[in-house]
Amino acid sequence: MPTEEQLATYYAAYAKDDRIDLTRSRGSRYPKLRKLLHRFSGDVDPRDFVIVPPGARVLDYGCGLAGYLADFHDRGVAISGAEIAGYVVEACQKNGFDVQQVKDFSSIPFPEEEFDIVYLMQVFEHLSDPHGFMQELNRILKTDGALYLAVPNASSIWCKLFGKNWVSGWYAPFHLFHYNRASLEALAEQHGFSVTKSWSRTPEPWFRLNLKACLYPQENQLDWAITWLDSRPVRLLSMIFLRIVELPFSERDCLVIELKKQGS
Repeated sequence: MPTEEQLATYYAAYAKDDRIDLTRSRGSRYPKLRKLLHRFSGDVDPRDFVIVPPGARVLDYGCGLAGYLADFHDRGVAISGAEIAGYVVEACQKNGFDVQQVKDFSSIPFPEEEFDIVYLMQVFEHLSDPHGFMQELNRILKTDGALYLAVPNASSIWCKLFGKNWVSGWYAPFHLFHYNRASLEALAEQHGFSVTKSWSRTPEPWFRLNLKACLYPQENQLDWAITWLDSRPVRLLSMIFLRIVELPFSERDCLVIELKKQGS
Protein backbone atom coordinates (compact mmCIF):
# COMPACT_ATOMS: atom_id res chain seq x y z
CA MET A 1 0.00 0.00 0.00
CA PRO A 2 1.23 3.55 -0.71
CA THR A 3 2.37 5.55 2.30
CA GLU A 4 1.01 9.00 3.17
CA GLU A 5 4.17 10.52 1.69
CA GLN A 6 3.77 8.60 -1.56
CA LEU A 7 0.11 9.58 -1.83
CA ALA A 8 0.98 13.23 -1.23
CA THR A 9 3.51 12.98 -4.08
CA TYR A 10 0.91 11.37 -6.34
CA TYR A 11 -1.65 14.07 -5.60
CA ALA A 12 0.85 16.88 -6.10
CA ALA A 13 1.75 15.48 -9.53
CA TYR A 14 -1.92 14.99 -10.38
CA ALA A 15 -2.73 18.61 -9.51
CA LYS A 16 -0.19 19.80 -12.13
CA ASP A 17 0.69 22.92 -10.12
CA ASP A 18 0.28 24.32 -6.64
CA ARG A 19 -1.99 27.25 -7.44
CA ILE A 20 -5.49 27.17 -6.01
CA ASP A 21 -8.38 29.51 -6.68
CA LEU A 22 -10.70 30.27 -3.77
CA THR A 23 -12.91 32.57 -5.83
CA ARG A 24 -16.57 31.72 -5.20
CA SER A 25 -18.26 30.03 -8.12
CA ARG A 26 -21.69 30.77 -9.58
CA GLY A 27 -22.88 27.57 -7.91
CA SER A 28 -22.22 29.21 -4.56
CA ARG A 29 -24.31 32.24 -5.48
CA TYR A 30 -27.26 30.33 -6.98
CA PRO A 31 -27.73 27.17 -4.88
CA LYS A 32 -31.17 26.25 -6.24
CA LEU A 33 -29.94 26.44 -9.83
CA ARG A 34 -26.80 24.48 -8.89
CA LYS A 35 -28.86 21.71 -7.33
CA LEU A 36 -31.10 21.51 -10.40
CA LEU A 37 -28.13 21.35 -12.75
CA HIS A 38 -26.53 18.65 -10.66
CA ARG A 39 -29.67 16.53 -10.91
CA PHE A 40 -29.16 16.66 -14.66
CA SER A 41 -25.35 16.35 -14.74
CA GLY A 42 -25.18 13.70 -12.01
CA ASP A 43 -22.59 15.64 -9.98
CA VAL A 44 -22.42 14.62 -6.32
CA ASP A 45 -22.07 17.80 -4.26
CA PRO A 46 -22.44 17.78 -0.43
CA ARG A 47 -23.92 21.28 -0.54
CA ASP A 48 -26.95 19.73 -2.23
CA PHE A 49 -27.77 17.14 0.45
CA VAL A 50 -25.86 17.77 3.69
CA ILE A 51 -28.30 19.58 5.99
CA VAL A 52 -26.48 21.57 8.67
CA PRO A 53 -28.55 22.57 11.74
CA PRO A 54 -27.79 25.91 13.40
CA GLY A 55 -24.69 25.71 15.57
CA ALA A 56 -23.50 22.36 14.20
CA ARG A 57 -19.79 21.66 13.76
CA VAL A 58 -18.83 20.21 10.38
CA LEU A 59 -15.68 18.56 9.03
CA ASP A 60 -14.79 18.35 5.33
CA TYR A 61 -12.20 15.57 5.34
CA GLY A 62 -10.13 15.65 2.17
CA CYS A 63 -11.34 19.16 1.39
CA GLY A 64 -9.16 19.47 -1.71
CA LEU A 65 -9.35 22.95 -3.20
CA ALA A 66 -11.88 23.92 -0.52
CA GLY A 67 -14.79 24.76 -2.84
CA TYR A 68 -17.40 23.08 -0.63
CA LEU A 69 -15.76 24.22 2.59
CA ALA A 70 -15.63 27.87 1.46
CA ASP A 71 -19.31 27.82 0.51
CA PHE A 72 -20.40 26.36 3.86
CA HIS A 73 -18.12 28.85 5.63
CA ASP A 74 -19.72 31.77 3.78
CA ARG A 75 -23.13 30.55 4.92
CA GLY A 76 -22.03 30.85 8.55
CA VAL A 77 -21.38 27.15 9.15
CA ALA A 78 -18.72 26.29 11.74
CA ILE A 79 -16.70 24.12 9.35
CA SER A 80 -13.16 22.79 9.47
CA GLY A 81 -11.17 20.90 6.87
CA ALA A 82 -8.46 18.25 6.70
CA GLU A 83 -6.21 17.81 3.69
CA ILE A 84 -3.01 15.95 2.81
CA ALA A 85 -1.62 18.54 0.38
CA GLY A 86 0.46 21.08 2.27
CA TYR A 87 0.07 23.87 -0.29
CA VAL A 88 -3.74 23.59 -0.03
CA VAL A 89 -3.62 23.76 3.77
CA GLU A 90 -1.36 26.82 3.64
CA ALA A 91 -3.57 28.65 1.12
CA CYS A 92 -6.74 27.87 3.09
CA GLN A 93 -5.25 29.03 6.36
CA LYS A 94 -4.09 32.27 4.73
CA ASN A 95 -7.70 32.83 3.66
CA GLY A 96 -9.03 32.37 7.19
CA PHE A 97 -10.22 28.75 6.97
CA ASP A 98 -9.59 26.20 9.71
CA VAL A 99 -7.87 23.48 7.67
CA GLN A 100 -5.42 21.06 9.27
CA GLN A 101 -2.86 18.98 7.41
CA VAL A 102 -3.23 15.20 7.40
CA LYS A 103 0.16 13.70 8.19
CA ASP A 104 -0.99 10.26 9.30
CA PHE A 105 -4.13 8.50 8.06
CA SER A 106 -4.37 6.62 11.35
CA SER A 107 -5.20 9.85 13.19
CA ILE A 108 -7.64 12.65 12.29
CA PRO A 109 -6.14 15.91 13.65
CA PHE A 110 -9.13 16.96 15.78
CA PRO A 111 -10.37 16.22 19.35
CA GLU A 112 -12.85 13.55 20.41
CA GLU A 113 -16.56 14.21 19.76
CA GLU A 114 -15.75 17.50 18.05
CA PHE A 115 -18.18 17.30 15.11
CA ASP A 116 -21.88 16.90 14.46
CA ILE A 117 -21.34 16.19 10.75
CA VAL A 118 -18.41 14.77 8.78
CA TYR A 119 -18.36 14.23 5.04
CA LEU A 120 -15.81 12.59 2.73
CA MET A 121 -16.38 13.09 -0.99
CA GLN A 122 -14.34 10.63 -3.08
CA VAL A 123 -11.87 10.12 -0.25
CA PHE A 124 -12.66 6.88 1.56
CA GLU A 125 -11.56 4.67 -1.37
CA HIS A 126 -8.06 6.21 -1.09
CA LEU A 127 -7.49 5.03 2.50
CA SER A 128 -5.30 2.02 3.19
CA ASP A 129 -6.84 1.15 6.60
CA PRO A 130 -10.62 1.57 6.37
CA HIS A 131 -11.24 -0.14 9.72
CA GLY A 132 -8.81 2.10 11.59
CA PHE A 133 -10.19 5.15 9.86
CA MET A 134 -13.78 4.28 10.74
CA GLN A 135 -12.68 4.11 14.37
CA GLU A 136 -11.22 7.60 14.03
CA LEU A 137 -14.44 8.89 12.47
CA ASN A 138 -16.37 7.41 15.38
CA ARG A 139 -13.96 9.11 17.80
CA ILE A 140 -14.37 12.65 16.40
CA LEU A 141 -18.14 12.46 15.86
CA LYS A 142 -20.66 13.20 18.58
CA THR A 143 -23.28 10.58 19.43
CA ASP A 144 -26.05 10.69 16.81
CA GLY A 145 -23.66 12.61 14.54
CA ALA A 146 -23.98 12.19 10.76
CA LEU A 147 -21.32 10.78 8.47
CA TYR A 148 -21.53 11.03 4.66
CA LEU A 149 -19.35 8.90 2.40
CA ALA A 150 -19.30 9.21 -1.39
CA VAL A 151 -17.33 6.51 -3.22
CA PRO A 152 -17.24 4.81 -6.63
CA ASN A 153 -19.87 2.08 -6.61
CA ALA A 154 -18.40 -1.34 -7.41
CA SER A 155 -21.93 -2.62 -8.10
CA SER A 156 -22.62 0.06 -10.70
CA ILE A 157 -24.09 -0.96 -14.03
CA TRP A 158 -21.24 0.96 -15.69
CA CYS A 159 -18.61 -1.03 -13.79
CA LYS A 160 -20.09 -4.17 -15.31
CA LEU A 161 -20.35 -2.71 -18.81
CA PHE A 162 -16.98 -0.93 -19.01
CA GLY A 163 -15.03 -3.67 -17.23
CA LYS A 164 -11.30 -2.88 -17.20
CA ASN A 165 -12.07 0.54 -18.72
CA TRP A 166 -14.12 1.62 -15.68
CA VAL A 167 -11.26 3.95 -14.78
CA SER A 168 -13.50 6.34 -12.81
CA GLY A 169 -13.77 3.52 -10.29
CA TRP A 170 -10.50 1.61 -10.52
CA TYR A 171 -8.28 4.72 -10.82
CA ALA A 172 -4.99 3.07 -9.87
CA PRO A 173 -2.84 3.89 -7.95
CA PHE A 174 -5.15 6.31 -6.12
CA HIS A 175 -8.10 4.03 -5.31
CA LEU A 176 -6.99 1.31 -2.92
CA PHE A 177 -10.35 -0.34 -2.13
CA HIS A 178 -13.66 -0.63 -3.94
CA TYR A 179 -17.02 -0.61 -2.19
CA ASN A 180 -20.71 -1.20 -2.70
CA ARG A 181 -23.69 -0.66 -0.39
CA ALA A 182 -23.37 -4.01 1.34
CA SER A 183 -19.64 -3.76 2.05
CA LEU A 184 -19.86 -0.19 3.33
CA GLU A 185 -22.83 -1.04 5.54
CA ALA A 186 -21.03 -4.06 7.00
CA LEU A 187 -17.89 -2.00 7.63
CA ALA A 188 -19.83 0.84 9.25
CA GLU A 189 -21.81 -1.44 11.55
CA GLN A 190 -18.57 -2.93 12.90
CA HIS A 191 -17.56 0.53 14.10
CA GLY A 192 -20.70 1.86 15.70
CA PHE A 193 -22.59 3.35 12.74
CA SER A 194 -25.97 2.58 11.21
CA VAL A 195 -27.12 3.43 7.70
CA THR A 196 -29.86 6.03 7.51
CA LYS A 197 -29.94 6.59 3.74
CA SER A 198 -28.09 5.68 0.54
CA TRP A 199 -28.39 6.41 -3.15
CA SER A 200 -26.25 6.51 -6.30
CA ARG A 201 -25.94 8.56 -9.46
CA THR A 202 -23.48 8.81 -12.34
CA PRO A 203 -21.59 12.08 -12.82
CA GLU A 204 -21.45 12.75 -16.55
CA PRO A 205 -17.67 13.49 -16.51
CA TRP A 206 -17.09 10.01 -15.04
CA PHE A 207 -19.00 8.46 -17.92
CA ARG A 208 -16.95 10.36 -20.50
CA LEU A 209 -13.73 9.38 -18.73
CA ASN A 210 -14.65 5.73 -19.15
CA LEU A 211 -15.51 6.30 -22.80
CA LYS A 212 -12.09 7.89 -23.32
CA ALA A 213 -10.47 4.81 -21.76
CA CYS A 214 -12.29 2.65 -24.32
CA LEU A 215 -11.54 4.87 -27.32
CA TYR A 216 -7.98 5.91 -26.43
CA PRO A 217 -6.35 2.88 -24.74
CA GLN A 218 -2.83 4.28 -25.20
CA GLU A 219 -3.60 7.60 -23.51
CA ASN A 220 -2.09 7.72 -20.02
CA GLN A 221 -3.45 11.12 -18.99
CA LEU A 222 -7.14 10.74 -19.67
CA ASP A 223 -8.17 13.53 -17.29
CA TRP A 224 -6.06 16.06 -19.15
CA ALA A 225 -6.45 14.86 -22.74
CA ILE A 226 -8.94 17.08 -24.61
CA THR A 227 -10.88 15.22 -27.30
CA TRP A 228 -14.11 15.59 -29.25
CA LEU A 229 -15.82 13.97 -26.25
CA ASP A 230 -15.18 17.17 -24.30
CA SER A 231 -17.09 19.43 -26.66
CA ARG A 232 -20.18 21.11 -25.25
CA PRO A 233 -22.69 19.36 -27.59
CA VAL A 234 -21.26 15.94 -26.74
CA ARG A 235 -21.38 16.68 -23.02
CA LEU A 236 -25.03 17.69 -23.32
CA LEU A 237 -25.90 14.56 -25.32
CA SER A 238 -24.00 12.46 -22.79
CA MET A 239 -26.08 13.89 -19.93
CA ILE A 240 -29.34 13.18 -21.76
CA PHE A 241 -28.19 9.66 -22.64
CA LEU A 242 -27.25 8.90 -19.04
CA ARG A 243 -30.45 10.20 -17.50
CA ILE A 244 -32.57 8.12 -19.89
CA VAL A 245 -30.52 4.90 -20.01
CA GLU A 246 -30.07 4.74 -16.24
CA LEU A 247 -33.76 4.95 -15.40
CA PRO A 248 -34.22 1.15 -14.99
CA PHE A 249 -31.06 0.77 -12.89
CA SER A 250 -30.65 1.55 -9.20
CA GLU A 251 -26.88 0.95 -9.08
CA ARG A 252 -25.05 3.89 -10.62
CA ASP A 253 -21.44 5.02 -10.54
CA CYS A 254 -21.17 7.20 -7.43
CA LEU A 255 -22.57 5.76 -4.21
CA VAL A 256 -23.51 8.12 -1.38
CA ILE A 257 -24.22 6.63 2.02
CA GLU A 258 -25.45 8.53 5.09
CA LEU A 259 -24.53 7.03 8.44
CA LYS A 260 -25.42 7.80 12.04
CA LYS A 261 -23.12 7.26 15.00
CA GLN A 262 -24.82 5.08 17.57
CA GLY A 263 -24.63 5.61 21.33
CA SER A 264 -22.38 3.47 23.53
